[in-house]
Amino acid sequence: MDEPKDPQPAADSRPPLVAAHTRLSPMQEAWGTYAHHRLHCHQCADVDADPCPTSGRLYREWEAIAKAAARRLAGGVG
Repeated sequence: MDEPKDPQPAADSRPPLVAAHTRLSPMQEAWGTYAHHRLHCHQCADVDADPCPTSGRLYREWEAIAKAAARRLAGGVG
């Protein structure tokens, strides 16, 4: 028999698309910059080497943004 094994999904069952102009939060953007650097930097990708100075700077920037966001959520001034 040539019957399909799974039923075809309904036409409106797809999740809604995210608008192209939607941006990540500053904390997500900072982490993305740090992660992208760590994955593409030859020194950072080497398991036998220490991370490069740029990696440390990007991590500290992300950490500062994350701490400021946490302070704002806790009712502080950030």
